[in-house]
Amino acid sequence: MSSNAPAVATSWDIVQKESRLGFVAIQEGDEFQGEFDDFDAEMRFSKEALDESRFDVTIDVTSIDAGNSQRNDTLPDEEWFFFERFPKATYVTSAIRKGRDTPFEAVGTLTLRGLEQEVILPFEWRTEGSRAFMQGRANFDRRQFDIGQGEWASDDVVGYPIQVIIDLTLERAE
Repeated sequence: MSSNAPAVATSWDIVQKESRLGFVAIQEGDEFQGEFDDFDAEMRFSKEALDESRFDVTIDVTSIDAGNSQRNDTLPDEEWFFFERFPKATYVTSAIRKGRDTPFEAVGTLTLRGLEQEVILPFEWRTEGSRAFMQGRANFDRRQFDIGQGEWASDDVVGYPIQVIIDLTLERAE
């Protein structure tokens, strides 16, 4: 028997110990990687119900690890992430659609340092039983969010492009 019931997006929980929200940046011509240790998301996704799918992510910006103590000591400052005033960042989707170069794209608003910009996240999604795996990369210019002001405003020391890396392991929510 076939069902004519419409497809429904499934709720998913992040398996924190197996997931990564990271980034790639350039300092003095050399690429470096970092990550945020504390993030959470309300996630609903189904390949058959993209119109009902969404990812609303909250990131504790103060959990950033940029790979070395010198960078980490500078990031809380007003010129960079200004933890005191902006301890959280969010990414709220407005649409999930079929992608151009990847199977899917999330269109959403990234709010960082109180500034909002649309960011498109191309991603892949694979489901295996009660688990799902999501990998994606999004690019933006750090100047869009006033990250790296004052003596850090030019790209001589820290490059403008930032690539966000999403590598999530998820379980069906109960």
